[in-house]
Amino acid sequence: MGPLQDRIDLLWLAIYVLVGGGLGARIVQLQVLQRAEYSLAAERNRTQIIYQAAPRGRFYDRSGTVLATNEAAFSLIYLPPKEAASPATLAEELSKHLDADRKSLQEKLQQAVREESAVRLAENLPPKTMFRLSELKTLYPGIDLVVEARRRYPFGRFASHLMGYMGRMDPHSWARFKGQGYRIDSRIGKMGLERVFETELRGKDGGIVMEVDAQGRLKGVLERIRWQPGSNIHLTLDAAVQKAADDGLRASLTGRGAAVALDPRTGAILALSSAPDFDPNDFLSSDPEVVKRTTVELPEFNRAIAGTYPPGSIFKIIVGAAGLDSGKFATSETVFCPGHTEIGNRVFLCWEAKGHRTMSWFPGLTHSCDVYFYRMGLKTGGAAIERYSAMFGLGAKTSIALAGEKKGNLFGPKGKGSRPWFDGDTANLAIGQGEMLVTPIQMAVVTAAVASRGVVWRPHFTERIEYAGGRAEYVQRPEQVGSVTMKESTWRDLHEAMRLVVSSGTGRPAFIPGLEVYGKTGTAQNPGKDHAWFISFAARPGEVPSIALAVLVENGEHGSSSAGPIARSMMLAAFGMPDPSKPARPPEPSPGPGALPSVGAGLSAPARRL
Repeated sequence: MGPLQDRIDLLWLAIYVLVGGGLGARIVQLQVLQRAEYSLAAERNRTQIIYQAAPRGRFYDRSGTVLATNEAAFSLIYLPPKEAASPATLAEELSKHLDADRKSLQEKLQQAVREESAVRLAENLPPKTMFRLSELKTLYPGIDLVVEARRRYPFGRFASHLMGYMGRMDPHSWARFKGQGYRIDSRIGKMGLERVFETELRGKDGGIVMEVDAQGRLKGVLERIRWQPGSNIHLTLDAAVQKAADDGLRASLTGRGAAVALDPRTGAILALSSAPDFDPNDFLSSDPEVVKRTTVELPEFNRAIAGTYPPGSIFKIIVGAAGLDSGKFATSETVFCPGHTEIGNRVFLCWEAKGHRTMSWFPGLTHSCDVYFYRMGLKTGGAAIERYSAMFGLGAKTSIALAGEKKGNLFGPKGKGSRPWFDGDTANLAIGQGEMLVTPIQMAVVTAAVASRGVVWRPHFTERIEYAGGRAEYVQRPEQVGSVTMKESTWRDLHEAMRLVVSSGTGRPAFIPGLEVYGKTGTAQNPGKDHAWFISFAARPGEVPSIALAVLVENGEHGSSSAGPIARSMMLAAFGMPDPSKPARPPEPSPGPGALPSVGAGLSAPARRL
């Protein structure tokens, strides 16, 4: 029994040691290693927070105009006092001022009194309502107004597809942002720049910290935490050019299209517009029906970066660049245009039924003669046209930092797939028809490359980020992503032909006295009515071009009459010039002391901001 008893005693001792050690380790874990975690949990169990949304970082255009800001938004909360007024009486009084049912208000108030906890009764109260409710605070203890920051877009539909909008957190977004300081009911950027810069724009919410007991009953207010604002984003946008693009597309023949303007010296985006557009303020409305209707009717498709279209005659500048630079034809070479030409067993028509007669390079582009380009396209060859198209960036995304960009379709003998390539394909390609597809932003990049004599930029919209909290600001640098190397004579002949298009050809509606304007019209065939294109760049006399743009009007029929005037308005805005075709406006009276300064190009002054 002795040895056996000894072994049993040793076994029990081992069990005691293991159990005791386990308990000791657990105590150390709870009391030392996880003390902070459990202290925080305990703190949460005895506090309740009414959050106050922090001011989101602002967006500015290149001249300092505020494009997105914040305004005071008021929420009504109820902190039941020890001697609370009758919920029925208070609900009756509040229902007179709130767009809410008396019965539902009474139920909320009764729950707050019963559970002795704070309740949020209304959000985004209009200023008039807020002022009326503030008078009730002295009559009904427990009523309080919490001020929060609410996103505001002073110019409504301005650049809506670029600016984007904000909305409530959804399950997919919650899975992404959970653990980063967001709440399940947080508002976040859902589209455009609001989404791109979500991390930078977001501030740190404040709130009212209230003490509660073990049953969750309110005991008192512990502290008020001040919010911290987000970082400000300074954009490359020119508000005047953007407004001209937005207004022009809305007033166009169909109200559908896109316009993109770049600085050809850097690739900076001056304007990016897509129509139809929307008012991002509607997503923040206090009326749930307005939010619901806006969500259902949202024209989310961004035609500027995701719309793919045949380029039509604006593609002729690439055909000309390929043919002239490779020596396939000369500017002096002529073609007779009777209004049609035969290629193989097919007849190809010119847009001018009666024909253009004898055409060479300069009149051929000036008057956009299809027969001339059929013949010069055949001499150049589909392979060369395809190669130069790729050099200019067609068939590839521009890599703009926005979701949803499409790459279009680069078409030619190499990209045709398995089917054979015919002369008829080259003829169609030479006038921008067939299976070649481009986006408006791609054609803006092409135009900027022509203006800069071969520099292909990555389009960017950030000028600098002014970080909150003292962090050094970020400054965006231009990024060259490609180049088009051609003979100087090719660039010279291309520029001169595009100048003639505007001064005496199909682009005459875009002519601006006092500016050097270069352009090309385009009418792209479509199953319905034709699409209208206009591409252009401009400079003051003796200076390098400072704006390059592409305008598309869906089913606009004619580039000269539908897209050209929009481009003209954008260029006038870029150079701060009045429209000479419109009567001069009388001078505005000088603002009185303390008045807000006016914002150029017809923009109204920004709303009061936090």
